Amino acid sequence: MKNLCLFLILTSFAFTTKASDHRKALIPFLMYNTTKNTAIKPGEATITLHFNGANLKNRYFGYQTIIYYSVNEVEDTLVFDSLFTTTLQLPAGKTVFKFWPGPGYNEVITDSIQIQDQTDNEANVNFISDSEQIYVFKPVIYLQSPVKLNFSIRVKPTDGFTFTYPVYKDLWEGTLDPTGEIEINQQKYPYLFWDAKQKFTAKSHTNGYHIQKKEVVPFLEEQLSTAGLTSTEKTDFITFWGPRLTQYESVFIQFYLQEDCNQFASLECEPKPTAINRLYIAFSEWNDKLEPFTHQAQLPAFKREGFNVLEWGGFELTSIEL
Repeated sequence: MKNLCLFLILTSFAFTTKASDHRKALIPFLMYNTTKNTAIKPGEATITLHFNGANLKNRYFGYQTIIYYSVNEVEDTLVFDSLFTTTLQLPAGKTVFKFWPGPGYNEVITDSIQIQDQTDNEANVNFISDSEQIYVFKPVIYLQSPVKLNFSIRVKPTDGFTFTYPVYKDLWEGTLDPTGEIEINQQKYPYLFWDAKQKFTAKSHTNGYHIQKKEVVPFLEEQLSTAGLTSTEKTDFITFWGPRLTQYESVFIQFYLQEDCNQFASLECEPKPTAINRLYIAFSEWNDKLEPFTHQAQLPAFKREGFNVLEWGGFELTSIEL
């Protein structure tokens, strides 16, 4: 199965005895009940699977839960709307299961399990929402104000900075001109810059796009214009991210907006802005298993009146073969 690099492969042992609910929740795959059933054809068995995982049952409206699975390397797909239990009929004997519900979760792979002849079996499949270290590249902060004002900004990445410009010491403090130019310690800057290496956990999303290489720039121009970025901000964004996205023939793109960006860093500003607008782009080389996670949506229009703050940044998730 293809997957994103932030997804870990977890291998677990199967247990055939009754277990506590606590143990069921901790073990990725746990077969906890086996009952003889002579009504089943000889050489066959059934297994009822109960799927669990953080946010798994909280998909946004319009999302189905897609679970890719294989039994002894024979792949298939389960699609759920609200039920997270299914029963499979399978040959008795040694069996290896694999399950993956998509971006943001580990792939659960079992050891070889002996499925007894003419039995009904019951198992829990517990997906873990994965975390992996990523580089958050070039978060930049723009300030807008119709009048000149003094400001201070505090940025707190979840795992600390790898670089800042100008140098960050507890906070950035300076003067903002109505042109958008920032002055700190008698030096002038078009924006404030930071980046970081940190932990990241993917979650279900309201947007997801499959974009061909030749459509990357028009796609970004349209989305950023809808959000209300200025021509300078759009140019900065596209000239940084465009070359990275177009290294692939097609890409999977998601945008993280507003409160979703708090997982990268907290952002505080004085005086209090009319709006703090945050936009992060995440992308990966396309693979077909990402198709169920595409969801076309226009970015919302940001509030840009009065004193407002805009931050954008992003990161890449690299596809691998599992």
